Amino acid sequence: MPSIIYGGVTYMQVRHAVQCKKCLDTVESKEIHDFKQCSCGAVGVDGGLEDGNRILGDFADIDDRSVYCAKSRGKTVWLPPLRNPCQKPMT
Repeated sequence: MPSIIYGGVTYMQVRHAVQCKKCLDTVESKEIHDFKQCSCGAVGVDGGLEDGNRILGDFADIDDRSVYCAKSRGKTVWLPPLRNPCQKPMT
């Protein structure tokens, strides 16, 4: 399962999705061979929650809707949304 380390905490990906800025469709891949594409064909996702999952398309057309969380001391901690799929979380 893909993860991000932020502030010394490892957050696991629990949703792999993007929104197309052209047609405003949100597409989500839930399994390893589950390619999904927006209705205008500009963006897509594949790979579900497996390592090596992909976001396809021009980054200018993508709004990342993936969700990450961590378990810490019995609590679920959610990572704030990323600004785009190429950038690390804001500190």
